[in-house]
Amino acid sequence: MIKIDVIGKPCPVPLNEFRKALRRAKIGELIEIVGTHELSKGEIAMAADETGQEIVEIEEKEGVWRIIIKKVR
Repeated sequence: MIKIDVIGKPCPVPLNEFRKALRRAKIGELIEIVGTHELSKGEIAMAADETGQEIVEIEEKEGVWRIIIKKVR
């Protein structure tokens, strides 16, 4: 699993870090992104969907969100 911590970082840092992780991930590998910037949560989910990746889980607790994405292509 590739873990990315972007807590406290605004756009476009979280999305850029997700894209970098997606490029280096192997098919079937999970990417976990943890952050606090609300807009980035939606942008990452859209980017995952647009590139055909599987969104495994999205959760948010006390202003901190976590997204797990499986690279499928």
